[in-house]
Amino acid sequence: MRDGHGRVDPGRGLVRIPRVLVDVEDRGDGWTVRVRGAGITAGYGMAAVLVTDVDGLPRRVPAGRTDPPGPPAEPAAAAAPDPLPGPGLVPGAQLAAEPWSGPRSPHPGFWHGRGAGLRPGAHQDRPPGQFHHPSQIYRSGDRMPPPRPEPGVSPSFGPGGTDPELAAVCAGDPDAICGLLARIAGRDLRDGDAELYGRWLFECLLAPVWQRLLAAPAVRAAQGVELALRWPADDVALAGLVWEAMHDGEAPLAGHRRVLVAVTRVVPAATPAPATIRRVPRVLFVSGAALDDAVIRPGAMFMGLVRTFEAEGLCVSRAMTNATLADLGEACALFAPDIVHLVAHGDVEENRAVLRVADPGEPDGFRHVDGETLALALRGPAGMPAAVILSACGSARPGGADAGGPGAAWGEWAGAGGGTGVGTGGRPAGNADAPADASRAAGRSLAAELALRGVPIVVAMSGEVSEQASRMFTRRFVRAVQQGASVVDAAAAGRRAALLRGDPPSRYLDWAMPTLVLAENVPPDLRVVDPAPVLGLRRAAEILGLRRAPVFIGHDTVLAATDALAAPAAETCPGFVAAVAEGPISGLGGSRLLREVGLRLLRTGHLPLLVGPFGDGAAPPDLRAVVSQILEKAIEIAEVLRIDPPPLTVLDADPGLRLAATVSPQALRGVGAEDRFDLLGDAVAEFAAGTAPLRGPGLRHRLARDLTALADAAVAAGEPFGAATRVVVLGDEVHRWVGGLRPLLAMIRRDGLGSPDRPIPVVVTASLLEDEGVFLKQFRDRQAGQPGFVFPELARMSRASAILGYQWVLLHPWQAEYPFVYTAARNASRVKIEESLAHLNGIPTAVRKDLYLLAEILTTLETFVAADDEGAMRAYEEQFR
Repeated sequence: MRDGHGRVDPGRGLVRIPRVLVDVEDRGDGWTVRVRGAGITAGYGMAAVLVTDVDGLPRRVPAGRTDPPGPPAEPAAAAAPDPLPGPGLVPGAQLAAEPWSGPRSPHPGFWHGRGAGLRPGAHQDRPPGQFHHPSQIYRSGDRMPPPRPEPGVSPSFGPGGTDPELAAVCAGDPDAICGLLARIAGRDLRDGDAELYGRWLFECLLAPVWQRLLAAPAVRAAQGVELALRWPADDVALAGLVWEAMHDGEAPLAGHRRVLVAVTRVVPAATPAPATIRRVPRVLFVSGAALDDAVIRPGAMFMGLVRTFEAEGLCVSRAMTNATLADLGEACALFAPDIVHLVAHGDVEENRAVLRVADPGEPDGFRHVDGETLALALRGPAGMPAAVILSACGSARPGGADAGGPGAAWGEWAGAGGGTGVGTGGRPAGNADAPADASRAAGRSLAAELALRGVPIVVAMSGEVSEQASRMFTRRFVRAVQQGASVVDAAAAGRRAALLRGDPPSRYLDWAMPTLVLAENVPPDLRVVDPAPVLGLRRAAEILGLRRAPVFIGHDTVLAATDALAAPAAETCPGFVAAVAEGPISGLGGSRLLREVGLRLLRTGHLPLLVGPFGDGAAPPDLRAVVSQILEKAIEIAEVLRIDPPPLTVLDADPGLRLAATVSPQALRGVGAEDRFDLLGDAVAEFAAGTAPLRGPGLRHRLARDLTALADAAVAAGEPFGAATRVVVLGDEVHRWVGGLRPLLAMIRRDGLGSPDRPIPVVVTASLLEDEGVFLKQFRDRQAGQPGFVFPELARMSRASAILGYQWVLLHPWQAEYPFVYTAARNASRVKIEESLAHLNGIPTAVRKDLYLLAEILTTLETFVAADDEGAMRAYEEQFR
């Protein structure tokens, strides 16, 4: 159990995970590394070696030294630095108070000095390049390497040892380094290459202090540590490497059995930290192309995973496909998202990392957008989003990175195609004569560019990741955020889950590809979301029957029409939305659609009153029954949200009621909430049992008054409810309300059941063919095109929408008899999968059984693979609780 950026120890309460800042400064022929945090202060050198990349261009990479990095930077007589505040922590506020002191751009010349040494009297780990000689080195081909017999012993390798490859890359052997990078770039890794790569990076950057970090009291107490890597945003030599893959010889740091290790990239930037969101967060999903585009389909599937937030009732979302830059800017201005998830092609153009977004005015139908332009579109009147997720090829890699870098030409981690590519040679797109060094010097990653321009938290991708690893990362990340963890802790937990349950970490690097980039002012214990109000609202949705499994899919046109119901301005709110089927309505998912509409309304601070669904013979037979149902739902939602129920003046429409006087404004003055609910329930029951005819005009006026009073009372519940809260009536399959539909339609006006300044919209589903659907058809024919009246079609999903939606459902098991996640096998034919799913004919209700029968058949044919993610999550939580 975690809280914030730490663990909960039953005996001691919250133990914060310490941040250790790893500052790296470019010195031309190498780098100076300064480490501070967790009670440790150290400095040493990291060498650089120039190698020839796979495209024949020079590339600078780190290497360990075979001799010590030189005399201590601090003279022996120098005073020891003051201890860091707290239990060895470097909070975000301190990063702001002590900003990056190094250069903002790489040093153009060579540095002939020596690396910084440790302060006098400090324990000295071995410098990079001073190797031990083990009797055996373990290269894991299994899920995780077992703990070594002596966990306190440092990794051992080197000249004369058993692993000459590791010794060679750490010593800066150009041939060994080029061979490793070429195999990674070509996705032709040999057994152990991923571990070799991780150990190379570890020995260069962290080996001198690693044992001290593990032994630090703050780290031992928290059983975890954050390694905050900080260098200038345009140091592309360092930014182009996947430091998240570091391996200490015992295990990948991300999956270490003795300590939870979080690796974050801290960008020196003045971007302020966001405040914790203490309401339902707003999430904007944006695709720069159609979601059935072959190249970005992995990103579309990742979007389906991230929509776990929505399925769990944890966010209010909007989605756009084929989005232009103007579309993105308009959505950010109007919707003010807290989180933006962008799926797009990634590329490099003129030395800049870019995304491809739709642009009908261009000959190819798209345009390239760099980080500066993207940041302008993201910034709305309320400021920047708190976080941006970039599912795009190489969005965490520098724009000038060459094809030899890990992940270059790797496709994408749930993102877009394109990228630098083997043929670009790291030169600016469209400028073949530009020198390679100039290309690399100017090419910040998109993630770093956004952090510099105001986005405090960016999750980006360095390369390809497997289907299961991405699922495990996302599930664990979402669960951690839901439980109130910090973004750093959530990302570390997600990466560890992906590593333990993904492909063997000695052969694959996919688990290391998600990259968390933070502006330096973001504190390590920042919680993006306070889960308490969100979880309270989710519980309310469950009681009201609005939150249902599985993940909602389809009916985008209807949802777009109903999104306007939440518009703050009354004049832009439709009064009547009827999702109508021209034929039979069975199987189209209309009831599930209304629940989804209600859930979205509740999360945006409105009061949905869901009338229905009804069993055979139970539909409202007259206007009295319709009004009774509305009143019962109004009392229910008031009780669930714990607000005072208003008096009911609508009952005065029946002069024969004995109990109407007991719920008048005068009678309820001073009556406690519990007694109010009892009195109102009895009075509505008496009203429902009445038989006298009701007069529509007077009834409508009183009903509007009572429902408006309910909306006013909801302000007391706090966010998301407020002055703009309105009641929305939802009617399921109203064509079956024989005797009740026609008088209801007679009461509907441009503002629904309300008034111009306080609309009370009505949303219904119906068949125009069955029962009293003919009366709704006549009503539609009269009102179609008039302001306030919308009639979207309720139909089967399109082929493209169905194929994607069905696969999203298969990512989220929701029935006990089908506990597995079903996904495409690694080399499965996309065409065969789409043709198979097309047999379900786009029927939304096929998700109940037919979809799973088809998935099991495809699994038998080895086109799909089945995985027990929930079982894996339980095993993970048991192992690391």
